[in-house]
Amino acid sequence: MSTQSKGNNLQAKSYTLASSYGFCYGVKRAVQKAYKIADILDGQKCYMYGAVIHNKHVVQSLIERGFVLVEKTSEVPAKASVLIRAHGITQTELALLKAKECTIIDETCGYVRFIQQKIAQYHAKNYQIILAGHRGHPEIISEESFAPGNCLVVESLDEAKKLNITRVPSVLLAQTTFNHQEFTKILNYFSLHLEEMLVFDTICRATVDRQLATRELAQMKDVMVIIGDRSSSNTKRLVDLSTEVCRATYLIESAAEMAELKRQGLISAKHVGIAASASAPDSIITEVIRIMNENTEVTKNQETLANEVPNDQAVVDNKAEAGSDVNFSDFIENIPQLKRGEIIKGVIVRYDQDFVYVDVKDKSEGKIPMSEFLKTPDFDLDKAIADHEEVEIYVRSIRNTEMGKEILLSKARVDFNKYKELLKKAFEEKTPVTVKIVNKVKDGVIASYGGADIYIHRTQLELHTVEDLDQYVGQTIEILITAFDDSNNRRLRVTGSRRSLLAAIRDKQAEAIWDNLEVGDVYEGTVRNLTNFGAFVDLGGLDGLIHITELSWKHIRHPKEVVKIGDKVKVYIKDFDRESKRISLGYRKIEDDPYFQIEEKYPVGSIINGKVARIMPYGVFVNIAPDVDALCHISQVCNHRIEKPEDVLKPGDEVQARVLEVNLERRRISISIKSVMNLGETEGSAMAMSKKKEEQDFPSSYRDDDGKGADINIVKSND
Repeated sequence: MSTQSKGNNLQAKSYTLASSYGFCYGVKRAVQKAYKIADILDGQKCYMYGAVIHNKHVVQSLIERGFVLVEKTSEVPAKASVLIRAHGITQTELALLKAKECTIIDETCGYVRFIQQKIAQYHAKNYQIILAGHRGHPEIISEESFAPGNCLVVESLDEAKKLNITRVPSVLLAQTTFNHQEFTKILNYFSLHLEEMLVFDTICRATVDRQLATRELAQMKDVMVIIGDRSSSNTKRLVDLSTEVCRATYLIESAAEMAELKRQGLISAKHVGIAASASAPDSIITEVIRIMNENTEVTKNQETLANEVPNDQAVVDNKAEAGSDVNFSDFIENIPQLKRGEIIKGVIVRYDQDFVYVDVKDKSEGKIPMSEFLKTPDFDLDKAIADHEEVEIYVRSIRNTEMGKEILLSKARVDFNKYKELLKKAFEEKTPVTVKIVNKVKDGVIASYGGADIYIHRTQLELHTVEDLDQYVGQTIEILITAFDDSNNRRLRVTGSRRSLLAAIRDKQAEAIWDNLEVGDVYEGTVRNLTNFGAFVDLGGLDGLIHITELSWKHIRHPKEVVKIGDKVKVYIKDFDRESKRISLGYRKIEDDPYFQIEEKYPVGSIINGKVARIMPYGVFVNIAPDVDALCHISQVCNHRIEKPEDVLKPGDEVQARVLEVNLERRRISISIKSVMNLGETEGSAMAMSKKKEEQDFPSSYRDDDGKGADINIVKSND
């Protein structure tokens, strides 16, 4: 640095503070927690495992207040209290500390924790893990431990090009403070060269905003001053980005160094830009601004590290000529403040079991209860984080706590108001809306439309009354809004109906069917209802009836023996009457009729085999095929007279017979057993002796009256 003085007028012509600067939420939370612990140590020791942040002033301040800085688990005694840095630690280190029964105060940054979880998740799925970051950085070391032996760390595009990645699929993540421009280059390269790759842009949103704001400001200024610790990766990144477009870039760690720059005249009569890294406390930034407004120098003992001055992203530009004053209170007043009841925009950055955290351009992150997102399961939180998705949110409350500012937000409230107007418009204009059913109640279901609840009675879900409501939970359906009442400010009452929408659609479909309906047309329909006399089938707008006699070729007692509600069936039009709006349907197939082509299967005179199915006084029914019984009249059972068929046969007896007649119209087959078999004969009887003589004369055939020969086989009963 030059030591040449520029005279008494050492003021900058103007200065501008970058729109994004200083502690991010994770760092601020860790520092605040550390100072809170320091306040209650009272002579006891608390071990800081690694620098809580990369800022030697903050770390030294905490050491002076009772913290002990350690870098190895071996330096930590058993049962000690240990503060985990914002960068996180490895799983092995954590396990060793737990084995020592240490009290763990884990202040790992939420972003880092999110990356650790994703690495563990995809390592378990055998993905190749690729981390864009700096080897040896504490954050990278902690994250690598969640996928032992499966993390490829790349620091630049050139390194990415040298990698030979054979494992697929892969997942790409980034160190939270990595250069966003370099990450984009690496991402574009891998997108072209890797077949299957998932991407999580895990660079902290505050880091991205800080980098962009610094580069943008540097392009417009004569001199850039970067406030931050020289050991900080985040600080180095800002210096590199600024130097690319503004050669006169100076890195300072304290207000005293700012005073030295001013004393040497390096900012005199210049337009100065000021940016601060995530490792720069608000106290130092505040003192630097004071230096810019005063002709006095600030020495190191004027810095108050523990007293954080809350401020948000701001731009301060002193347009006055050199030597003019800018009151520091004006700087504070120019900082935009969140207000309760406002609707603002923010970027979702992470989540846990209880809350979704949003960057609202404040020093503290805002949080939305996770319960709000459970009502809208289609909202993809992981994608929103990866895409840095901006959402509208309502500021419910802001309060200062011992842990800092707590900002409670609501996305559901914004969505509710927006969708409330859409529901009102849909009700007035009778237009359908798409809703998701999220719960069931006693007589219906509750559907959600952008956070607004809609009640649908069980009679309004289908054209028929629904009994099983569970099947609808989780479904997305279209409905019409049938009632809308917002007169009660505390509660919106909305009811909907799917039935009315289905009925309107059905009426249109019915007209189309009637206009083209012809006997013999084949339709695929859905069984909608069952009665004792048949099944009603929805043809897609019209109902037709399959009479019970048309459901099966065999006798059935109820349609449920063949079909059930919800079945898809193919039917054909048997008859219809448009005036009475009746349609008769056919369901049985002719080829399924057991009497189909029966005359060809059993021609008159052929010999058939069968089994006695049942016996009646007038004859015997013999089953000759599935669902086909032939009748043998009592006169055709035996060659001699019998009083009843049971005298010679019983159910289950196997017999042979000759086909006498096939009457397809009456669905009747007549057969003769006696023309093939001799039943009821006893050894030595006159009939048996006569038969024996006939068999000797005619050993292989029997010739009956019609002159046709036929072989006779005698099947003996088991009696």
